Amino acid sequence: MKRKSVDFPIDLVYTWVDGNDPAWREKRLKYMPAITTERAPNHLCDARWAENNELAYSLRSVEMYAPWVNRIFIVTDGQTPSWLNTNHPKIKIVDHSEILPADALPVFSSLAIESCIYRIPGLEEHFIYGNDDTFFGAPTTPEHFFNADGMPIIRMRGARFNRKYARDKGGNYYKTVYRMQNLVQERWGKLICHEPHHNFDAYCKSHFEKAIASMPEEWDTTTYNRFRTNDDMQRCYVSYYSVAAEGAKLRKVHRYNRINNPVSLAKAIFTGQFAADSRWLKLHVNDYYKEFRKYSPLMFCMNDSSSTTDDQRRRMIEFLEYKFPDKSSFEL
Repeated sequence: MKRKSVDFPIDLVYTWVDGNDPAWREKRLKYMPAITTERAPNHLCDARWAENNELAYSLRSVEMYAPWVNRIFIVTDGQTPSWLNTNHPKIKIVDHSEILPADALPVFSSLAIESCIYRIPGLEEHFIYGNDDTFFGAPTTPEHFFNADGMPIIRMRGARFNRKYARDKGGNYYKTVYRMQNLVQERWGKLICHEPHHNFDAYCKSHFEKAIASMPEEWDTTTYNRFRTNDDMQRCYVSYYSVAAEGAKLRKVHRYNRINNPVSLAKAIFTGQFAADSRWLKLHVNDYYKEFRKYSPLMFCMNDSSSTTDDQRRRMIEFLEYKFPDKSSFEL
């Protein structure tokens, strides 16, 4: 029986900041909490805001592999990429002031910003959210992200989340995900022991609204936290809510999850050539090209961090230029 196709518009939302902008850096440092250790915590390190022009390559991947995307909203803090074609009919720059309360600004926490993306003026009910370090790696269709009935397909890492580690030793990210799982279990009786895959995620705006309405004070506090805290809400709460309360499909991401028959699975096991929905290409590996060929990901991310070197960033851009050599219509 042929699967029904999606016939509704799907928007794409990015959050972006030029962390190299001297004026913006001065503003961030003015509000940044004092660092009492020799090394900044991961959620306060400069890599959180570093600008390597990844967004240009991500938009190239959209044009190549997701041309069905309706509109593209880029949420920024009074900035616009110098290379961006703002006259493109699909592109809309959204300033923080359009979606966050005036007395919460300026804000430097991605969790605070993400808590308000559903407020983007004109945003469709169905949308995909990504960061500028996420990319489409192969041709996609709307059905990769939503069912015909309008439910989002919720992707999480296939391996079970180490809840004991998150509770006892995990940093800001792990502790936050751990709390989101517990909160959803308390309210809807379903514990989902998987963590986000850090790539393009599908959402319904109405699910966002209902999830936030279930804990309005906690979400409001998150919106007003200029920098991340361990008590913040995280958008994975919305994904867990979609599965637990709305019946959305949970799709576990692993190296084999695009292999759908025993013969292909056996071939993958013996050849080491896999097929994954989503893959994190770690910047410390020596050969990004080999990693990409090995996993053949539908989507991939190249996540900067406090341990990333300048040489790794250079090699990352070389790889992205190789993958997406041609300018898109989103560029000047």
